[in-house]
Amino acid sequence: MSTSVDAAPLAVAGTKTTADSKALTDLIQGKANVHNLVYFPFHGLVGCLRVQLILLGEPYKFTCLSFPDWMKQKRLTPFGHVPVLREETPCGQTLELAEITLIEQYLAQRSALSGSSSLLGKNFWEENQIKMFTCSTHALISFLIHSITSLPNKEADRPALFERFKKSKLPEWIAYHEKHLRANGSNGHYVGDQRINEPLSPPYFSLSLSLSLALSNNKKKLSLADIKTGTIVEHLIRLGGDTPQISQELTPGIWAVKTHLETIPAYVEWTTSTQYQQFTGANINFFGL
Repeated sequence: MSTSVDAAPLAVAGTKTTADSKALTDLIQGKANVHNLVYFPFHGLVGCLRVQLILLGEPYKFTCLSFPDWMKQKRLTPFGHVPVLREETPCGQTLELAEITLIEQYLAQRSALSGSSSLLGKNFWEENQIKMFTCSTHALISFLIHSITSLPNKEADRPALFERFKKSKLPEWIAYHEKHLRANGSNGHYVGDQRINEPLSPPYFSLSLSLSLALSNNKKKLSLADIKTGTIVEHLIRLGGDTPQISQELTPGIWAVKTHLETIPAYVEWTTSTQYQQFTGANINFFGL
């Protein structure tokens, strides 16, 4: 596995092919593909996607666009926005996927195809429960991010927006998710009755071994909903400032999701990396989160 951040943007052209759907299916499912996630050099809306790629155990890279270069390439993307996932195949054909929810579910499906436990649960009911809570969390963070970017004056208008968000949208999300997670035993999972093991201690294992521990061990089974919530909690805590609404005491169910994710060595390696810290700094600077 390799990871890189390309300062220079890549042209993101639309997929053009006359191949039939069976051939394209074989191409997009290839295990030798490089998953190239195209986005900006901050967390924004892709924290979950980046963690999925890191845990997947297949080749990936992060391509980061500057805003001037993005404006030049905007029309080349499927819907005029990022993120875009470019599936770069060994034969040279590149296939593109757009829309965050679709890419998240696509990578979750690949986790099962690669031989790991599925991030979408073990049956039809679990799959739809996971998708439901993932969509709810995405709606929350998407509303916040898009509200910030639409402000006429981010620096001046952001405090008032944050106060409104903390009094309305955030408490509602916390109440419903915490209720569900407590009903499931506050075990760090949205579905299933797995219990949390003790955290693994450094030195951390190899990425392939940590992937096996994280996704193959039934007691440490993850879902897409777990990753989605676990990756936004730090931003919501930062938003709370001196009056946090999420903590071990106030929200033990949500907190357990966060701490469970932090028992996975590959996740810890990522969140303590220089690259992650750079994304965090840019995120705070641009969004205040």
